[in-house]
Amino acid sequence: MLAQTFGRLRAETDDRRAVRFERVYDYRREELWAAITEPEQIRGWLGEAELELEEDGEGAIRFSETEIARLRVRRLERGRLVEYEWTYPGEPVSVLLLELEPHGEGTLLTLDHRRLAAGDVVAYSAGWHSHLDALEHVLAGRSHNWQARFDELEPSYSELAAAL
Repeated sequence: MLAQTFGRLRAETDDRRAVRFERVYDYRREELWAAITEPEQIRGWLGEAELELEEDGEGAIRFSETEIARLRVRRLERGRLVEYEWTYPGEPVSVLLLELEPHGEGTLLTLDHRRLAAGDVVAYSAGWHSHLDALEHVLAGRSHNWQARFDELEPSYSELAAAL
C-alpha cells in the first residue's frame, strides 16, 4: 500500500515556490517508470499525453480541452529520472522532476515541481497530491475521484502556503 504523505512546500524566492512529494509505492521501479512515462498509462492518472521521451523531446499533457501543459525534456536517465520544463498558459515556466529509487520491496517516487508562481503553489500542491493518489489507485485497478480529493486537500495546502 502507498505510504501517503503531504507535499512539502518551500519558498525559492519572493515570488517563486516549489512543492516536493516523496511517496513509496508497492510496485517495482519498472512498473512505476512505465506509469510515469508511457502516454497510455499517464492517461489513467494524469491526463491525455503526447511525449517524445528523449533529451529535448517535447510533449503535452491535456487535462481538458483548454488546460494543456507543454513539456520539454531537460534531463533523462531512463528507468530512473525525467525532468521537464513545464509551460502552462498564463503561468511562468516551471520545472517538474520525477525520480524513482528502490525502497525495500517497493519504489520511492519523488515529484519536485519548482519555479512555480507563489499564487499557483496551492493548486499545484493539491493537484499533484490528488494525481499521485490517482496513480496508486490506477496501479491497483481502482477508480479515483480527482476533483473530490483536490477539494478536500486544497484548504490544508492553503494553510501550508500561508505559513511560508
